[in-house]
Amino acid sequence: MDDEVLHGYLQHHWAGSTAGVSLFHRVARTHGIPTVAAAVGQLADEVAQERETMRRIMHDLGTRPSTLGTVAAKVGAELGRLKPNGRILTRAPLTDLVEIEALRIAVFGKRSGWEVLRSLAGDDPRLDPALLDDLVSRSERQLETLAQLHLATARRRIVA
Repeated sequence: MDDEVLHGYLQHHWAGSTAGVSLFHRVARTHGIPTVAAAVGQLADEVAQERETMRRIMHDLGTRPSTLGTVAAKVGAELGRLKPNGRILTRAPLTDLVEIEALRIAVFGKRSGWEVLRSLAGDDPRLDPALLDDLVSRSERQLETLAQLHLATARRRIVA
């Protein structure tokens, strides 16, 4: 096992999870459809808990989150709010839809990370295959939920 490469990989996923958790919480606070906002809020709690699981996995593997990567992810998450949509103080009508799409991308990336770790579990006794199977399954369920929320949001924003 090349721990240096693995540690770098985990630090990249940690930075991504930092931005992802921030995005989930923001969408839960600002989404224009209350039922969607509530569902995203539940997912935000799950994703934040999974981020702490990642911290424990990193610790078990002898690495820790990169401070620079964490700060860069937080700054990037805030900069992502600035979009050329012609509006300064109000949300554009498609913001709700685009943000759900961004959440789907974030969860897809998270699931990919768990899948990589799961594939390594047979070669590294520090990794728990059952835990990683559970994390992959959770991500798949989250993707299904987000797909439904995406279509509901599209119908409200485009058809309405």
